[in-house]
Amino acid sequence: MRSKEAAYSLVELMIVILLMTIVAGLSLPKGWDLAKEYRLRGAAHYFRGLFRQVRSEAAAKGRYTAIVFDEIEGEPLLSLYMDGNYNGVRRADIRSGVDRRIRDYWRLSDYFSGVRYGSPPGDGDTGEQPSFPPLRFGRGRMLSFSPIGTSTSGTLFLSNGQGFIYAVIVLGGSEQIDSLQEIVRT
Repeated sequence: MRSKEAAYSLVELMIVILLMTIVAGLSLPKGWDLAKEYRLRGAAHYFRGLFRQVRSEAAAKGRYTAIVFDEIEGEPLLSLYMDGNYNGVRRADIRSGVDRRIRDYWRLSDYFSGVRYGSPPGDGDTGEQPSFPPLRFGRGRMLSFSPIGTSTSGTLFLSNGQGFIYAVIVLGGSEQIDSLQEIVRT
């Protein structure tokens, strides 16, 4: 006489594995979206910290120091420059070599893949033109800090192309780099 043992058949195990695969497959896209959002949030925190660090460096060295934002073939690049003739960091002085680069160019995508400069609705994803540039400090694409801690006012918008945009706001006269603001497009 055979004893009755509690066991699962191969069909039952296959059904359980199939159900687990379906559940995992449904949750995977949400996980990727969260990873992209966290990468964007990390980039915004990185820039807020970078801006504060450069402001501190300008005060410590007693010279204007600037973050220069450029793009080469649509790829955002950044570099740091220090004033060489005590008149502030200027593009003409950078080209002539008077204001020296203190950190080589680095790409935004080297640290935060999928993150780019963005702007509120109409940022190019839908074909609409943005109502204002995604990056503006004063009249240009350079964030300059003085030896006394003041800076160029402006905003850097960052996007992940998934509907989330973060803004890092610099209030020049108040020596304040404001907290992050999340803007979710509808």
